[in-house]
Amino acid sequence: MERLPHLHHVRPDWPLLAAPGEFLPDDQPVPADQWPTLNLRWWETRPVVLPFDEPNGAVTGCLLEAVGAPAPVALVSYRQEPGARRGRWVWRCEVHVITGETVAADGFNFDCPTIGRTGTTRDGARESAAAHIASQHPDAAVPYLGRRQHALRRWA
Repeated sequence: MERLPHLHHVRPDWPLLAAPGEFLPDDQPVPADQWPTLNLRWWETRPVVLPFDEPNGAVTGCLLEAVGAPAPVALVSYRQEPGARRGRWVWRCEVHVITGETVAADGFNFDCPTIGRTGTTRDGARESAAAHIASQHPDAAVPYLGRRQHALRRWA
């Protein structure tokens, strides 16, 4: 079991990261009928600028968990726009996509490119993020080794 310092700083009670042996190989995709049920839940956090958001100053206030996934599958942040009276609510997909095919020179997987989508309200951004995960990533809770590595890269 391993801690993810950036994540546990924001959400101390987030489950620890399991050992590599408890994850499935990326090149052997699990058939859809064997995927765990997608159980999504929001975690409220104290407003915080995450290390990867320091350049744009986005303040994260909630994380979306797919129960069983090693790290959040989405997050919602508030970002002040330069010269604007109000900022914008932004949601970002954090799913590491596993295809089972070689899609890049270094492997079988990639980070979902759905990043920086905006909503006019916090609830609207949360609804959009949850709808994206449910429709585009129904396998988000399958414990692939690539997702463990993504969690370490993103949150440690």
